Amino acid sequence: MGRTTRLQFQELIRCGWVGTKPHFIPYHDEEWGIPVHEDHRHFEMLTLEGAQAGLSWSTILLRREGYRRAFAGFDPEKVARFDSRKKAVLLQDTGIIRNRLKIESAITNAKAFLTIQEAFGSFDQYIWVFVGGAPIINAWKEMAQVPATTSQSDALSKDLKKRGFRFVGSTVIYAHMQAAGLVNDHTTDCFRHPSNLLPHASSRVVTVPKKSNYPAIKIKRVYDTTAPDDGFRILIDRLWPRGLTKEAAKVDLWQKVIAPSTALRSWFHHEPKRWEEFQIRYARELGQKPKAIEELWQRIQQGPVTILFGAKNQEYNNAVALKAYLSQHYG
Repeated sequence: MGRTTRLQFQELIRCGWVGTKPHFIPYHDEEWGIPVHEDHRHFEMLTLEGAQAGLSWSTILLRREGYRRAFAGFDPEKVARFDSRKKAVLLQDTGIIRNRLKIESAITNAKAFLTIQEAFGSFDQYIWVFVGGAPIINAWKEMAQVPATTSQSDALSKDLKKRGFRFVGSTVIYAHMQAAGLVNDHTTDCFRHPSNLLPHASSRVVTVPKKSNYPAIKIKRVYDTTAPDDGFRILIDRLWPRGLTKEAAKVDLWQKVIAPSTALRSWFHHEPKRWEEFQIRYARELGQKPKAIEELWQRIQQGPVTILFGAKNQEYNNAVALKAYLSQHYG
C-alpha cells in the first residue's frame, strides 16, 4: 500500500525567532512566508506592521484581535471613512496601541489602499509586481543572515510613500513582504522552508506513496462533456468559469487555493515561451500549500479524479502543470 502524506509535528524544527512563545507558533506555521493574494489580508498586515514600528512583533500579535475589532475587520473601505469621533474612540481603546500618529496613519493608508485598488484592479496585482509575480525564496542558514531591508523593499516603500502611505519605511515593508509571502525567509532547517515542504524533500516532514501505487490523474476542460469515468471532479481555477452554472459544471470540489496566484496567472497569460518558467514558479507556490496538496493527493488515492481547468489552451495551463508536479513529487 502507498504511504499517505503526514506531518510529524513533534519533530518540527522552526525558525529561531519563534522561541517558546505559544502565540508565535501558529503564526509561524500557518501564515509567515505563505503568499497572500487577498486584499483584506494585505491591508491587515500593513496595518499591524505599521503599528509595530518601534515595538516588538509579539506586542502587536497579542493585540491582533483588538485591532481586528477596532479597525472594522480590516476592511479598508470602512476604515477610510473613520472620522474624528471614531479616532477619539480608538485613542481610548486598550485593545490596540493608542498612538495618535499610528491610528491616523491607518486611516490615511486605507484611503491610499483604495486608490491603488482602483488603479490596478487590486492591491495584490500592484504589490506582487515588485517581486516579479512570484515569491523570492531565500536560503538562509540562520536568522542572523536575514536582512532588515532589500532593494525590493526600498522600491516598494518609496512607491507607497509617493502614493500617500505612512509608516511604510523599508524595514516595515520588508516585514510585510516576509509576512505576506512575497519573500520566504524561513531558515533552511525550518520545516516551513520550501525545500522541506516538497513531498520528496525529507522523510522527517512527509512520507510519499510508492511509485507502483501511483494512480492515473485525468485532466479535462471544465466546459467539455462529463463522462462516467470522470469520477470526483475538482476545479483548480481561481475564478469560476464564465458562462457556466454550477449545475452544468458538475464540479464536486472547487479547490481554488491550488490555483496559480493572480499575479502569476496574469504574467503567464498562457504564452508557450513562458511555459517552462511558469512551471517553476507555480511549483514554488504549490510548495507553500502542503495542506491543500495533501488533501488533493488523498482524494486522488481514493478513486478516479478529474482535475478541471477553464483555459482554452489545453497544452499550456495550470492543470497540466499540476499533474506534472504531482507526478514528479509523488510518482
